[in-house]
Amino acid sequence: MNLYDYIWKRKSTRKYDMTPLEPELLEKIIRFAENLKPLYSGIEIAFAITSSIKSIKPIKAPHYFIISSKKSYGCFENVGFMFQQMDLYLSSLGLGSCWLGMGKPVASFKTKLPHIITLAFGKAAGSPHREPTELKRKSLAAISKGLDDRLEAARVAPSAMNNQNWFFGASNGKIDVYYKKATIAVFTKLNKIDIGIALCHLFIATEHSGEKFVFSTDSIEHKKGYIYVGTIIKPSPNRGD
Repeated sequence: MNLYDYIWKRKSTRKYDMTPLEPELLEKIIRFAENLKPLYSGIEIAFAITSSIKSIKPIKAPHYFIISSKKSYGCFENVGFMFQQMDLYLSSLGLGSCWLGMGKPVASFKTKLPHIITLAFGKAAGSPHREPTELKRKSLAAISKGLDDRLEAARVAPSAMNNQNWFFGASNGKIDVYYKKATIAVFTKLNKIDIGIALCHLFIATEHSGEKFVFSTDSIEHKKGYIYVGTIIKPSPNRGD
């Protein structure tokens, strides 16, 4: 599945046709969800699909992914990375979707893992795709330093309240990745999920360029006011990455 084109087309859908999706299409979506690529291997996650949630600012959709994960290092980034693949996949099916940071399940599910975030989806009431003129994002100069063609894919990634609380330092084929420090726990969580979403776009853009996506957390690169997440490195022909 080539999701690269949908990096540029997808948009957050907030109004839906409330007709439920056909069972065959839902089954296809579930199969894709079962094979999402993780950013960090070994973190247990679970998901369920429901038709109702509770939220301070509810967005009414026919379906919601309830996404849960074991709480561990990198779990929020991992969820963002994995389910942004789903966000793009839904767009490729001509469906709409929207991340809901405040959406919570109204019923318990089989998993005992804590709920992390919710993704609304279904048939959009209107187009699920955007025109280039609809995009409202910070400039590359505001969120990055250095040159790398893949940075544009990160720039257009969705984020909570469109804050884009991230920064990327590009040099010699590598990209250092950061998210902004927050003083409130909920915003720290959302910033971590958001950087996972941006990393998903960088992963897809890297593979689209013909390179292998290799993400390393071995080094520590400091930037005032930000937390270092890791570095996308250019694989050496001799590494066997």
